[in-house]
Amino acid sequence: MNAATPDRSGLLKWYPSRWRERYGEEMAAVMEDFLDGRPPSRRFRASIAWAGLRERGHETGLFGDSGPAGARLRAACLLVLCAWSAFVVAGASFAKIAENFDLAVPAHARALAADSWYTVSLGAVVAGTFVLVGAAMAMPAFVRFLRSGGWPSVRGHVVRAASSSIVAVAAASGLVALAHTLTPAERNGALLYHPVVWYYLVAFIATALVVGVSLALWTAAAVATASRIVLPEGVVSAEAVLALAVAGGMVLMTAATALWWGAIGSSAAWYLQGVRPGSPASAVSTNLAATMALMVLACAVASYGVVRILRSWSELRLA
Repeated sequence: MNAATPDRSGLLKWYPSRWRERYGEEMAAVMEDFLDGRPPSRRFRASIAWAGLRERGHETGLFGDSGPAGARLRAACLLVLCAWSAFVVAGASFAKIAENFDLAVPAHARALAADSWYTVSLGAVVAGTFVLVGAAMAMPAFVRFLRSGGWPSVRGHVVRAASSSIVAVAAASGLVALAHTLTPAERNGALLYHPVVWYYLVAFIATALVVGVSLALWTAAAVATASRIVLPEGVVSAEAVLALAVAGGMVLMTAATALWWGAIGSSAAWYLQGVRPGSPASAVSTNLAATMALMVLACAVASYGVVRILRSWSELRLA
């Protein structure tokens, strides 16, 4: 790759390392010929990034059917784990939106809203427990991986995730301290009547972003580690069962969130808009719509993982 500039060579990092070792020089030469001295455009960078990510998906077993069924089964479980991480972010957003909703909903609509909220809460606890059980089942293999000298291959992922956690804890601590200086109305976004809370809103959004990045980095570390450890077939099958349960829980919680939205929107839409109680208001909430969209997207990714799990299981049985 001596003919490629560092900028263009960096584009190859989208591809997996084994692919780069085999095809990297040839790909760099093709890029040089295509660009003919011009800087890579955004469209060119995006096409290279997409092709590299697709190749990573094929290598890990997320796409295609060329790899071993066992490897694809484990990759499908990791895909559900990634979907769950995104769903946790959406769940945290829903928890914030639904804060103290029971004080706003009329008695005749309170039962449906409360039952929906409890379904989401219970589903989060159960699905989260399944994720922890899956992590515990993989722990012996992880210990063997570390003893065999595998730490350097995942050290970067873990260090980045741990560093982000320190920042997230500091940000959350500052947010809690700031919240104690405000009234419940000011903390809950009553911006029309308490304009001073704008700085709390900024701090809350910044903290949420930091926590989300930390969660994404830990998920990346978990995926990188899980793709390198050797799991017994029985453990992989058990992980697949847990992944199916988590995916089903995500769908159930998404449906419950939609029911909660309907109950609140039909009886206390003003609550969703943060305006004075009883005021005319739309049931369409931008924050809740974004939360639901993330939930649906996470469910779609998890469903794809479920399809991969069932397909891989079928092939393993036939083999």
